[in-house]
Amino acid sequence: MDEGRLIELLITLHDGLPRQGPGDSASTRRALALCGALPDAPEILDIGCGTGAQTLTLAAATTGHITALDRSLDFLQSLRRTATERGWSSRVRVCQGDMRALPFREASFDLIWSEGAVYSMGFDAGLIQWRSWVKPGGYLAVSELSWFRSDRPAELKAFLDVEYPAMRDIEANLTAVGEQGWQVVGHFPLPWSAWKNYYDPLRERLPAFRAAHAGDADAQAVADLTESEMALMARYAQDCGYAFYVLRRRD
Repeated sequence: MDEGRLIELLITLHDGLPRQGPGDSASTRRALALCGALPDAPEILDIGCGTGAQTLTLAAATTGHITALDRSLDFLQSLRRTATERGWSSRVRVCQGDMRALPFREASFDLIWSEGAVYSMGFDAGLIQWRSWVKPGGYLAVSELSWFRSDRPAELKAFLDVEYPAMRDIEANLTAVGEQGWQVVGHFPLPWSAWKNYYDPLRERLPAFRAAHAGDADAQAVADLTESEMALMARYAQDCGYAFYVLRRRD
């Protein structure tokens, strides 16, 4: 299956779900609290926002303006509706675009945010490319799938070597951070509750997705892969997971 078809099916599978990846409001707020030198009304860019669960948390926790970028128009329309319902239409702007080619002026943002999305272009690529859009002294807060232990279960490693071969441990990611002109402000692992926020609704969605795509081998393969991932991550939650990295641009 080519990348375009895979992305199309993943968007369909996740459409209407509250989250498109692991996360929770408490972790978003914890990471935001580490950005201690933000201006009173920061300019924030949320990359790979999905339907915007974390975007809305940022809007509630700040008085800033948030630009939410995603490739899926359906996700963005959902976020726009919710932001409007909450009275934030003047502060939350949606933008359809590619995280690899941001359509903004450089040094436009006090804070770039990205939860569970940078893997699609690579952690190092995000560190390098997004730096130009952060103001001097500004922040990058990003969650990334990371190894927590050096003794990696063979079953889990075999799966992730195929699905995310670029995945590294936290220390290796912190080394890369320093090499690419960032200062580490803080980092922490996401709790298992952040995974349940994502997996529980997704698990409920899968039967309907399978039924709607009966006879579609690609769709059934996506569903199979999703179920395998959920089982492995639950079994080996102590061995790997998402870690939040909060960084500050070093000049």
